[in-house]
Amino acid sequence: MKDLQQTRRLLPPLLLILAGVLVYWSSFDGVFVYDDLASIRDNPHIRQLWPLSEAMSLPLWSSALTVDGRPLLSLSFALNHWLFGPEPWGYHLVNLLIHIGAGLLLFGVIRRTLALPRFRERFARSACPSEPWRSRGTWLALATALIWIVHPLQTESVTYIVQRAESLMGMLFLLTMYCSIRGFTSDKGGRWHVAAVLACAIGMGVKQTMFSVPLLVILYDYVFTGGLEPGGLALGERGLQRAAPVARARRARGRFYAALCSTWLIVFGIIGLTWKESTSDFVTISPLRYALTQPLVLLTYLRLAIWPWPLALSYGWTLEDQWPRIVFPAIAILGMLAVMFRGLWRRKWYGFVLAWFFLILAPTSSIAPMRQAIFEHRMYLSLAAVVMLAVLGAEYAVRKLATHPKRRAAVGGCLALASVIVLGYRTHDRNRDYHSAMRIWQDNVAHCPESHFARNNLACSLRNEGRYAEAVRHLRSALRIQPDHVEAHNNLGNALHALGRPLEAIPHYREALRLKPDYAEAHNNWGMALYATGRPQDAISHYQQALQLDPGRVEAHYNLGVALAAAGRLQEAIPHYQQAVQLKPDHAEAHNNLGNALLTLGHLQAAIPHCREALRIKPDMAEASFNLGNALLALGQPREAVEHYRHALQLKPDHAEAHNNLSIALRDLGMIDREMIGEGEGRVED
Repeated sequence: MKDLQQTRRLLPPLLLILAGVLVYWSSFDGVFVYDDLASIRDNPHIRQLWPLSEAMSLPLWSSALTVDGRPLLSLSFALNHWLFGPEPWGYHLVNLLIHIGAGLLLFGVIRRTLALPRFRERFARSACPSEPWRSRGTWLALATALIWIVHPLQTESVTYIVQRAESLMGMLFLLTMYCSIRGFTSDKGGRWHVAAVLACAIGMGVKQTMFSVPLLVILYDYVFTGGLEPGGLALGERGLQRAAPVARARRARGRFYAALCSTWLIVFGIIGLTWKESTSDFVTISPLRYALTQPLVLLTYLRLAIWPWPLALSYGWTLEDQWPRIVFPAIAILGMLAVMFRGLWRRKWYGFVLAWFFLILAPTSSIAPMRQAIFEHRMYLSLAAVVMLAVLGAEYAVRKLATHPKRRAAVGGCLALASVIVLGYRTHDRNRDYHSAMRIWQDNVAHCPESHFARNNLACSLRNEGRYAEAVRHLRSALRIQPDHVEAHNNLGNALHALGRPLEAIPHYREALRLKPDYAEAHNNWGMALYATGRPQDAISHYQQALQLDPGRVEAHYNLGVALAAAGRLQEAIPHYQQAVQLKPDHAEAHNNLGNALLTLGHLQAAIPHCREALRIKPDMAEASFNLGNALLALGQPREAVEHYRHALQLKPDHAEAHNNLSIALRDLGMIDREMIGEGEGRVED
């Protein structure tokens, strides 16, 4: 009997885990998208756990990447890489576990809140006192957590890998709330409060939106548990009782609040260390216009919570300048804020729920401007407030319309199940968009054609597939929408260069550098365009400027080596090839060119390992086989050289130098049959 009761008690958590796995199973085939590339796939710092400065990506601070100023987020990626390797599925697995953990914590927060004395009459009573898991509060908490877990609006925080920033912060946020509530409702809550402070401090190192949690913990205590009442009442496990002694309880509460608020120092420290990047948007974006834009954004979040379609990574939302789009949404939001303040003043539950919605969104939806006015992942935690209001509203309606308890349970259960199925199917379908970068950006442009951000990224996907003409079309559209889009100028230059039009590409690199003088990538690309037009000396200058701005840029080292070698400065080229293979050990072309440069300078023994490594990485590289053959022939090993010349000719039959050197090697071996050498075809037989 006890085993059966234990199984029933575990039923809600098991349902939450099952729902999360079912709807996000399709996310495991997802690929790295946009910020995933620089922050995860191409981030060399997360490939090692020590020193911590590397694992935390401290060298990337003030880089504007997602890991910038979020050391513990970067550390989580480093741990992920160490556990599961570089493939996307491992990151998706950890993201899903984080999301499920957050859902379980949300369930715990709501269930324990509805079990408080003030709600006990309505929600906590069970038809069977020995089975509290059957209480109405438990099932309302389960319905809320289930809908929250499977809601399509959460896909950006779970399936878009790099937005673990939001989901990991959200899990730690909910852990802080849960531990705080356990501390408030326990006669010996000190350990729980210590755990809450630790979770809060860790969350501050993941994402600065965690800033809101100390305020919400204090508001929770004020609204639900009476911790701030003048009489010093504290809520223990057995209900409301006078603290003994009152003064000591007050001091303990005060120390807990102070410890929670002290974690803000972590945020202030990170902002101070990344001040340039943290304040850059204040220079280009008006805080007032951004704030006036946010009421409509908030209403859009609410619409997406109710009707989550269409969803997009980039909405192309411009700052509002039309009064009807400012005034009427502002009136609606001000009305909600008035209800919130009234509820908080009277210590009503709805006041806290609305405070949860607004305070969590406050860092991104107030006067502090952001590059993007709206992002779906910002609703990750705030969505819980909307779902809670919807579930309680539905419960109230069912209770009024259905008088019989069994009928109420059946109707309520069917409503919850239908919502979970519909939303879960939409989430499962949305995850498929993340299976390729091309698909998600095509979908984005289809729904938000005025998003220059989406068009730019769709163009990058098209360029990667060799569809350069289509990429040019989308990039020109992006620049029509946003003429000062730096990345679009750079990418348009790349697409034109790939089409064999480097002279048309150069003005776009020049414009990108005018808009962003420290843009190392544009310097490197400009150098490539100049090299293609026969101006290697000018190209060298741009490669050098790229490396001054970003000494770790692999392609700039490689390209500078190529340009120096073309100018006959092999001795200067070698260190740049060496730096390229050190930064990127699997750079086959750099290994080959380094081997060739060493060979030309007479360092035969040093050249051979690099030629072999180039062939190991890229077995179909004809030049590497040819260079290795040359090195072996020069070392007096013609038999081994013959094998590599033949391999080079299999890959590139018209390689004239390989034909010639193969003849020399065969002659050295006394194996040449001159009659089998066709003058026109250059065929050589043993």
